[in-house]
Amino acid sequence: MKLLNLKLFNYRNYSYLEFFPCDKINVIVGKNAIGKTNLLEAVYILTVGKSFRTSRDQEIINLNKNSSELLGSINNFGYEDDLKVVLNRDEKNRYFLNSEELNLKNYKRDMASVIFSPSDLNMIKFSPQERRKYLDNLISKIDPIYEHNLSKYRKIVYERNKLLKKSRDRSLIDIYNFQLADTGVKILRTRLNIIKILEKYSKMHFKNLSGGENLKITYLSTIPLSSDESEMQKIFLKHLDNAVERDLELKYTTIGPHRDDLDFKIEDLSVKSYGSQGEIRSVVLSLKLAEVNLIRGILKSDPILLLDDVFSELDKNRAKYLINSLNNVQTFITSTDLNEENFKDLEGSFFEIENSKITKRYNRLGD
Repeated sequence: MKLLNLKLFNYRNYSYLEFFPCDKINVIVGKNAIGKTNLLEAVYILTVGKSFRTSRDQEIINLNKNSSELLGSINNFGYEDDLKVVLNRDEKNRYFLNSEELNLKNYKRDMASVIFSPSDLNMIKFSPQERRKYLDNLISKIDPIYEHNLSKYRKIVYERNKLLKKSRDRSLIDIYNFQLADTGVKILRTRLNIIKILEKYSKMHFKNLSGGENLKITYLSTIPLSSDESEMQKIFLKHLDNAVERDLELKYTTIGPHRDDLDFKIEDLSVKSYGSQGEIRSVVLSLKLAEVNLIRGILKSDPILLLDDVFSELDKNRAKYLINSLNNVQTFITSTDLNEENFKDLEGSFFEIENSKITKRYNRLGD
């Protein structure tokens, strides 16, 4: 998938912006707080349907405006499609593919972007909720059934928690337990399958980034896991039954996919507990490159790769490997300056943002 052009109206600091990227690597240079990340966010919204920075669309729309429009054209599977997203302050957002209005689920089908941003580093060391969010967002990009099951599961947990707060009716709790076990096992099996593929690719990238060290992804489940789906449902149901008294006391559901976690280990040591800042950056970068491999394999199309300030703390060897890994993936890279050591052999286009305008400078350093 390639983005051919992008137009923004009343979007963050841009009253109007028109951008024509190249189909390979696009380096976007500018001072801090000038709008570089805003541009990456716009590409992400156009191709995924939501921001990676905020769930409050009001923050995206220009002050004193009621809506923001994002328009663009993509080439995907050899076809050119026109995209349009309208973010509204007081109404539902609207999504258009070739002038046909669609719901978000149908709009984003067959499209994907992968984002690396400095805030992603928090995912490793912060709460399990951040790691679950990372995993759920990734799988939802490529599996609409998982997204449906996840939404259904969250509603069941919400209703069960409401019941736990006001009633000890075991018959009703048993009904919710059965529903949780049925839907929760589907979520667990999908997560485990995706993690297996993600680990395969991230191991490869991490070995090259780290000079040979081994990366392992461990899924930390609140219930024992089984390869047999019906057996796992029985196990899940049994643990829910055993946890009822504790859940009634705490007034929330204590086990299930919504309480699970991920652990990333380098040579059997948890990165969360023992990883340096450089190791954390390499782990996250390996995961992002693995996402590209994963999405390519499932959607049969390359995602767009968005790298926000990725080179700021990478040494020469890691930066070289990253650039060599991009292949034919259309990539957008932001930077505050041009480090010629990293960019001198880069095939792509260089743009500069200043005063909310973007200007193409050259195709390669020295041109």
